[in-house]
Amino acid sequence: MKYWVIEIFTSIQGEGEVVGYPSNFVRLAGCNLRCVWCDTKYSWLRSDGKEMTVEEIISKLDLRVPYTTITGGEPLLQDLYPLVKALKEKGQKIIVETNGTVMPRKELMELVDVFSVSPKLRNSGYQINYKFHKDWATYYKFVITRLEDVDEVLKFVEDNGINPTKVILQPNGLLKDEEYMKALRQLGDFVVSRGLPFRVLPQLHRILGYR
Repeated sequence: MKYWVIEIFTSIQGEGEVVGYPSNFVRLAGCNLRCVWCDTKYSWLRSDGKEMTVEEIISKLDLRVPYTTITGGEPLLQDLYPLVKALKEKGQKIIVETNGTVMPRKELMELVDVFSVSPKLRNSGYQINYKFHKDWATYYKFVITRLEDVDEVLKFVEDNGINPTKVILQPNGLLKDEEYMKALRQLGDFVVSRGLPFRVLPQLHRILGYR
């Protein structure tokens, strides 16, 4: 089994419930979306990746680090089961970061420890009609570019029967440093003022200057 891979590196997990943990990152090539604020546009095309076997991928990982994050692009466009199975046999905990447009198969869901699902709001340039027939994500992460986006998140939660305590809001990561911190504070103040059950988190890797 071979995968189209953009890059492999080790860093700090900067987002979601696993924020702060050291993690290996396997960024796969190819995405079915082209979000306007995407910070990894270099991963959009499968042809920009390098074909690698499972064994070649694992050889590039620091197995002292307990987590491996499989991201993209959209990683679920490739069959992750052989890679995840091999990583689990090495004792790794697996995080899969996905936009939620591709449903993982049952066998994969049973192996993955954390599904970080980032549904795209209209601010991405898309209006996607998500239908989560099962609340399968570990958490849902939304990029907020303006405070009005939060109402769209509320509708998503209601329409899909999502547990609101699984929802994480974060500012647009393309903002410059001062603008980013201002947007983070405004978002936090807004959630508190509205009495919402959502979490507001920064991209820790961005603040620390990591990848």
